[in-house]
Order: sequence, then structure tokens, then C-alpha cells
Amino acid sequence: MSESLPLMLKELRLPAFGQHYRHFQDQAAEHAWGYSQYLAALCEQEVAQRFQSRISNWTHEAKLPRGKSFATLTLTELPQAAQKKIIALRDNTHWASQADNVLLIGPSGVGKSHVAAALGLHLIEQGIRVKWISATALVQLLQQAKKELDLMSAMTRLDKYRVLIVDDIGYVKRPIRKHKYCLTSLHIAMKAEV
Repeated sequence: MSESLPLMLKELRLPAFGQHYRHFQDQAAEHAWGYSQYLAALCEQEVAQRFQSRISNWTHEAKLPRGKSFATLTLTELPQAAQKKIIALRDNTHWASQADNVLLIGPSGVGKSHVAAALGLHLIEQGIRVKWISATALVQLLQQAKKELDLMSAMTRLDKYRVLIVDDIGYVKRPIRKHKYCLTSLHIAMKAEV
């Protein structure tokens, strides 16, 4: 039976169980754990490993800029009013669940993208799926989907993200009327989700 256990754990997709069952078996024998305590220890490892894996996968998928997090953000360099708003957004992520818009407005180089990326990473750590995309890339994606008559599929792919961080909106070069249909479709889809 013990030889087939690793195979069964692999089949059941319980990698942490497979990695730790022997160690916890020894600990259980040494400390006279009951079955439920032994199983709880294995489950804790499985849950922790799955959480770390999800965070890693979602962070990679989000395409957030590297090195931009709250750990690397110097809030004290920002105006006091901005600091309070950023801290409020970080500490209460209810806005993400309500599909509220958050706009970061200011001149180039003041840290808007850093704040947005830090919020995105924080949301991922809270179990909220995030996608970072430049405004130009978003418009191109939607225009290409419209051209291929696949706009609803493109919208569905974006819909899996609870938060969409659109960076560099000011750098979209073409006249806005050319993008109106795509952006209106995105706005309608976002409103329908609420």
C-alpha cells in the first residue's frame, strides 16, 4: 500500500501531500498525533503550496512591471492627500469587488504606474485576478478582435480579470473617434459585470 501512495497522491493532484507525508508521519509518531492532526498538517501544507502557486501564476499572467510593489514604493515622497488615498485603496480592496474605477492622474514620472502596479500585486495577494495592459495594446487588441469579428471572445478573455490596469492612456496617438467603438464595448462589458 505505501508504495502506491505517492502514485495515488499524484493522481489526486496533491503534490504537497506527496512531498510531506513521510515527514509528518514521523512527526505524528514522535508526538503521538491522532489521524485528524496528521491530516490537518498535510492539508495546511497543501493549502499553502496551492496559494503560493496561484499567486505566482497570477503574478506572471498579470504582466505587472517588475520591481514595483508597496515594498519598493516610497509613499513619503508623495503628497499627504495622495498617501492617504493610496493607503485606503491598499487597505480596503472592496473597490475591486464593486468594479469601481480608480484613476491615477498626474504628470509623467510621478509614480502613477508604480502605485498601480503595487495595488495590482497587492490585489493578487488578496486573491483578486489582475491584468496589466497599456492603453495602446488594449486598443490594438480590441481593434484586431473587431476586425476578425471576434470582439465578444476578446471581451470574454479580458472578463476573467477582476481588475484591468490600463497604463499610459495619455499615449494613445490616434484620434479617439477611431477607438470609440472598442472603448465603448469595453465600458459596456465592464458595466454589465456589476
